[in-house]
Amino acid sequence: MKIIKYCLVVFFILSFILFALPFILKGILNIGNIAGMLGSLLCALVVLYSRQLYPYLTSTITIIIIIAILGIISFSSYKILSNMNHPSSEETTVVVLGCRVKDKKPSLALKERLDKTYEYLNEHKELNCVLSGGQGANEEISEAKCMYQYLVKKGIDKKRLYLEDQSTSTRENILFSYKIIEKENLNKKITIITNEFHEYRAQTIANNLNIESYAVSAKTAWWLFPTYFVREIFGMIYEFIF
Repeated sequence: MKIIKYCLVVFFILSFILFALPFILKGILNIGNIAGMLGSLLCALVVLYSRQLYPYLTSTITIIIIIAILGIISFSSYKILSNMNHPSSEETTVVVLGCRVKDKKPSLALKERLDKTYEYLNEHKELNCVLSGGQGANEEISEAKCMYQYLVKKGIDKKRLYLEDQSTSTRENILFSYKIIEKENLNKKITIITNEFHEYRAQTIANNLNIESYAVSAKTAWWLFPTYFVREIFGMIYEFIF
């Protein structure tokens, strides 16, 4: 039993380090890695002091809370993992969802989306693309402009790109992009390009807005994925409630 106990403690310590890596390497600190670090630390302490905490851990309220948390994580994981990469066989308009810009350059997550966009637009030269993302308080330029500069520099024709630079959330990304699609008389079916963990929420929002949408997902760096995965679960809960 002691071996199992210490193996679990080591596992949760490694989990803590994994959630801390985005902050250590890139200064990324959000609800995803904060919750991941706190959760890992809490689990390690619970395992270490399980004998003393046993009466509390076996109480009805604690068991209900644990089951509820595991249920939310399991449901969210299934939805996120099952909604990655559902491309259309028909012509669509590509909508790229913005992400943080640092020093007028795309963050790693945004670069992953842009590299997938570049690849997809090169494979489908007939498609137009809306780049969606406003300018945050800590950003020198809008996310849309940053994306535009990146793709044009890589050789994508400017005439294929449309900028939506007013949105501040995923819902606004899709809603404002669709208004540009209608204004410019582009194809009403859309292909959303974002990181794989983000596709389910984006698709859900599009469906709620009665927009026919498809998914082309960018692959997230392994050491970033857990942080953004947990963050996305909170995003899904927020979207469901509000």
